[in-house]
Amino acid sequence: MVIGLNLRDARFAVVDVEITGLNLRKDEIISIGIVPMRGTRILAGESYHTLVRPSKYRLKSMRIHGIDPKTLERAPKFSEIANDVKERIGDSIVVGHAVEIDVDFLKKSFKSVGMDFKNRYVDVAIIEKWLCDRLGERKCTADLNLDSLIKAYNLSGRFRHDALADAFFTAQIFQIQLLKLLKYGVTSLERVLSILDASKVSKIDFIF
Repeated sequence: MVIGLNLRDARFAVVDVEITGLNLRKDEIISIGIVPMRGTRILAGESYHTLVRPSKYRLKSMRIHGIDPKTLERAPKFSEIANDVKERIGDSIVVGHAVEIDVDFLKKSFKSVGMDFKNRYVDVAIIEKWLCDRLGERKCTADLNLDSLIKAYNLSGRFRHDALADAFFTAQIFQIQLLKLLKYGVTSLERVLSILDASKVSKIDFIF
C-alpha cells in the first residue's frame, strides 16, 4: 500500500471479528466478516464471511454474538481459512470499529499458523472524534460505540454483532467519513494515518 496515495484510490478492507471474549491470551476468533472498499466505493459484491471453529468455547460470549457451539461444529479451523483471509485483505488498509482488538486477534491467529499480519489500520471511532473536534459539524459526545455511530449516521441497526453485518455498518460509516474528509481537504492516506497516530483516544472508550 502506497501511504501517500489519494484517498479515492486507496484500497481498504473493512473487518469485523466475533470472538469468544476479550482476553487475547485465552480467547479466539469464531467469525470473520470482510467488506472491501476502493476509495469511497463499497464493493459489497466482494464481501466475505466465515465462521471459525475455536479450540475452546466460552458459553457466556453467546449473549453478545448469538453463535452457539453446535453452529461451530462444522466450521473450519482458522488454519483452514487463513490463506483465504490473508488473500482477501491483501495489502489493504484495515478499517474497523475499535479495530485494534480485531487486529490483535488476527495477528494472534495468523501467528498460530506461521503467518505475519502487519497491515496498517484505521479506526472509525477515532476518525469520528477528530471530525467532531476539528470540524464541528455536530456535537460529539464521549459515546463512540458502534450503536451510537449507527444511530448518528441514520443506519438500520438490525443484525448487530454479526461479523459481516457489523463490517458493512462500519463500511457505510467510513464511506461518509471519507467524503467529509475529502470535502475538508484531507485527501491523502498519509494524512488520515497521521490523524490516527496523533490521537489520544483509548480503544476501551468505545469497544461496544
